[in-house]
Amino acid sequence: MSPVRTVLLAIPHYNDTERLGPFLSELLDKLPSRFEIVVSDDGSLPSEQRRLREMVGEFRSGRGGAVVRAIFATRNTGKGGAVRRAWDAADPLMDLAFVDADGAVSVAEFLRAEDFFVRQELHGVLFGSRVKMLGRTVNRSLTRHLTGRVFATLVSILGEVPAYDTQCGLKIIRRSAWDLIRAHQTTPGFAFDVELCLLCRAFGVGVVEFPVDWTDVPGSKVRLLRDSRRMALEVFRIRKRLQNLPSRPA
Repeated sequence: MSPVRTVLLAIPHYNDTERLGPFLSELLDKLPSRFEIVVSDDGSLPSEQRRLREMVGEFRSGRGGAVVRAIFATRNTGKGGAVRRAWDAADPLMDLAFVDADGAVSVAEFLRAEDFFVRQELHGVLFGSRVKMLGRTVNRSLTRHLTGRVFATLVSILGEVPAYDTQCGLKIIRRSAWDLIRAHQTTPGFAFDVELCLLCRAFGVGVVEFPVDWTDVPGSKVRLLRDSRRMALEVFRIRKRLQNLPSRPA
């Protein structure tokens, strides 16, 4: 009898097989059989898509019992679009999660967060958080730090965002919570996490932040000036659109 898969872990991917390969291999070695991994390619170059297909074909499943598959988009939409396509491809009874392809949040940290999510019987969303506190380690480049600070400032303009660090590449969400807000989640790019957080507040879905170790992995495509402008536009659009949402579902 095939194992019951209860969690779909999405990995948004865009021209990043070099960093994804070691991380995906470790995920498959350590994740138990309740996990299905979906690498959601966001319109990568043909050569990168070929390499991703080869990689997934080589791995297929790991020693822990998890399995992996890939889905492909014809054009680049952004991280949010890639995550949403993977989550939409999940069995309707599965809870949902995503991690970034670079492995900045380690497999051990993801499993620690998922264990907390299960043990606490959370019914909303867990946001990984890069908060320097006793027992936690956060190592990031100056560019990533500055970009994060710019984005945090933009997010603060929205007000009442129920998370300190919206952009950490680790989220876990109960399926019932996603079903409640899915129709209103439309942001395809960097600000996907902000919109997710604000929709949770608007619809009464609980948000819990969970401090994790985070290590910057060389090869990031983040660019301070270019991405700060893009983030500002996305935040502005979210603020304008969510003004028409009720503070609680009817």
